[in-house]
Amino acid sequence: MLAGRSVRTIGVVAIVSTALPLGFAGCNSTPSADVQAAELRAAVDSDLLEMPVVRVYDVSDTQLLSPVDSPTLRSLIDDRVSTSGYIVLEDGVITEAQYEVRAEGLPDAQFVLSEPTVLRRQDSEVDTVTATGSLSVDGSVRGTTNVRLTPTLLNEDTAEFDVTMSVPDNPLIAGTELPLDEISAHLVFAAR
Repeated sequence: MLAGRSVRTIGVVAIVSTALPLGFAGCNSTPSADVQAAELRAAVDSDLLEMPVVRVYDVSDTQLLSPVDSPTLRSLIDDRVSTSGYIVLEDGVITEAQYEVRAEGLPDAQFVLSEPTVLRRQDSEVDTVTATGSLSVDGSVRGTTNVRLTPTLLNEDTAEFDVTMSVPDNPLIAGTELPLDEISAHLVFAAR
């Protein structure tokens, strides 16, 4: 008879231990909707709720900054170089860009931005940023080309940049050796 009693006691204990957690879970109150709601506040002068401003600028002028001592490049500057292109700025970020250079005696070159470029990072004293894109020279494409940009003027009507690009050791220009390691220019864009 003792054996039968001990089985019943174990069975009762098992039932009680599983029933208690379920009972407590059922007693919890549900959180009120007021506690889950969040209140958003912005300063009076904040532009948090304004729509992003998108501006498109077209190339209006290009001035070679360096190397100015290269006679080959200097001879091409005088009315033989034509440039075209555009940039799209959206709240301080260049989201699209294309720049083309055509020069008499040299193959055409084109730079196309491949990833957005933030012009000014918060709490940064450095104005120069790196833009990444693809460079094509005479139809040959070289991916992942970096160009250093320094904004010199940004407003609703005009965007101006000093641009510097390293010339690769193995240029894509077939049969042409360029006697320089780096080229920089001042680009002026006018708003559409």
